[in-house]
Amino acid sequence: MEADRDHRDEDERLPPGQVLFDEIFLFFMLSLVISFILYNVWGLLDLLRTPALVP
Repeated sequence: MEADRDHRDEDERLPPGQVLFDEIFLFFMLSLVISFILYNVWGLLDLLRTPALVP
């Protein structure tokens, strides 16, 4: 009976989506990268939209 359970566990693999969502550090790093890119692009666009200072 124990051998049947071990054999069944070897045949059942986790779906790729579940493997991806189990990686919590991947999501942490992805959130840092996305926020870094978005805030930098937002800052650059804000700088480019400001009018030039005319003395």
